[in-house]
Amino acid sequence: EARLPGSTGVLNMAFKINRLLYATDLGPRGPDVFRCAASIADQYGADIHIVHVIEEPSIIRNNIAERYISSSVLGGYRESTLDQAISEIKRRLEQFSRSTLESEEAVNARVAEIRVLTGRPGRTILAEADHIDADCIVLGSRRYAGVNDMIIGSVARKVTLKSRRPVFLFPV
Repeated sequence: EARLPGSTGVLNMAFKINRLLYATDLGPRGPDVFRCAASIADQYGADIHIVHVIEEPSIIRNNIAERYISSSVLGGYRESTLDQAISEIKRRLEQFSRSTLESEEAVNARVAEIRVLTGRPGRTILAEADHIDADCIVLGSRRYAGVNDMIIGSVARKVTLKSRRPVFLFPV
């Protein structure tokens, strides 16, 4: 509880997390960040929504193969390959999250949904947070040294600057 200056009323400062969005880039430190997300979710009894965003490289979108292969054949190949990748990523995230929650003995946390999406990572993470009405976003942040400062990674920076929700950043 807190009081506002000059106020006689008490302001309730309770913060509740029901839906937590964990965004992963599938990097080597992702498991550490997930454990942090699971710990937060466990403390609040929150549902974890996992999202991974695949950013299709422009070389795949606009490459020389389009000169020699019909766009319908090339598009079908891309779609089938992408569907296979999404299924495999989702399967691995399901296995990993289940075993991690069990090993961490996170009894109050559960994975509600795992989504593998395509698009621009920062924008897609924010859109997914809006879609599920997340109470907070958890993600790792690569650190890049500037001249005299520490600069966070571009996706984490974009999410942090544009989010209307609390963002928990964990260094990776």
